[in-house]
Amino acid sequence: MATLTNEELKDITGGLVQGAAQRRWIRKQLGFEPPMKVDGHPMITWEQVNRGKVGTSTRPTTGPRWSVAA
Repeated sequence: MATLTNEELKDITGGLVQGAAQRRWIRKQLGFEPPMKVDGHPMITWEQVNRGKVGTSTRPTTGPRWSVAA
């Protein structure tokens, strides 16, 4: 399982080039704290990117409130 290159990280984070900014983006958008490579950029795989945000479900969190809607 290969990690993303710095160019791929730049592409998925919307053009961010600094490692700290990329880590903040990953923390906010994907919901986990990535480990750092020696050059300061995050070390993640495509599997982690494709998995999406950690801790989210496909089921909606809120539904209709029938007592209020009636």
